[in-house]
Amino acid sequence: MTTLSYEASGLNYTDWCKSVMNEYIKDKTLTRTVDRYTRAGRYGKTIVCPECKKVATVYHFSWSALSCQECGAMVEKNQWRLL
Repeated sequence: MTTLSYEASGLNYTDWCKSVMNEYIKDKTLTRTVDRYTRAGRYGKTIVCPECKKVATVYHFSWSALSCQECGAMVEKNQWRLL
């Protein structure tokens, strides 16, 4: 797998990071899900949509369901996977 730096790819840094993470998790089996004890921490937590397997970053877990920004599916909190 060869990844270009974000300057060479023409993407901004945030989009480049998402594309690299999406490429990384393509073949991974994620078993840990979000539960009521999950905390985001100072720099947020990366979660993965169970529908489309795309990543998102959240900075708090004070929600019961979240809409995926990529596929638009409304997913319950305890169905999101942790990266």
